[in-house]
Amino acid sequence: MNASGRNNPCPICQRVKDADCRWNDTTILCHTGTDLKPGDTLTIAGQKWAFIHHHGGFSGIAAVFKPHRDRNREKWKRDLRRPTPNSPAQLLAIQQKRSQWSDVLDQFFAAFDAAWNVPDFYSATPDQLTAAFAAIDDAQNKAAALAPHLSAIWHEHPDLKQLHRLRVKAFLKHIADMAEDVCRFKEQDLGTPCPVAVQAIAEGL
Repeated sequence: MNASGRNNPCPICQRVKDADCRWNDTTILCHTGTDLKPGDTLTIAGQKWAFIHHHGGFSGIAAVFKPHRDRNREKWKRDLRRPTPNSPAQLLAIQQKRSQWSDVLDQFFAAFDAAWNVPDFYSATPDQLTAAFAAIDDAQNKAAALAPHLSAIWHEHPDLKQLHRLRVKAFLKHIADMAEDVCRFKEQDLGTPCPVAVQAIAEGL
């Protein structure tokens, strides 16, 4: 099977930083995951691929896609169609922009994971507490930077919307909650003022 890597992006998530995603003519195993439901489809290079389940690959957590087969008695609810690029240069520009946003989303997901896995504030050592605050602050900064662009990302790249919108929306709300927890802990237990109220970045998304 082909493996993701430099100059060989995953056809689903455009992953290039490692070889975690793999594919051939009959199967795609995407490590990044997806918000799709079984039976939903994506169009890749003019071919429809159907999402099967989330339990593929050696790790058992890869998203599995198979070539979609139309059935006369069944119509899939989602059909991702993009305007046909007018030139190879336009196609390349679209692909590059999608790859850039995919990288930004990966960085956001990684920052969320780091913040989500911090230890309990009350049992953490001073060094662990400092690292936890830094991780949550980093996730909040990445969320604040990403949020204003989401409408454009989802509009210009409907496959990214279908893959990640629900997860991004949930993560934004969780990050806002974590930031509020930090603020409350600093005020009540450390006596550190928190002059700016934490606002939920996810509101309205």
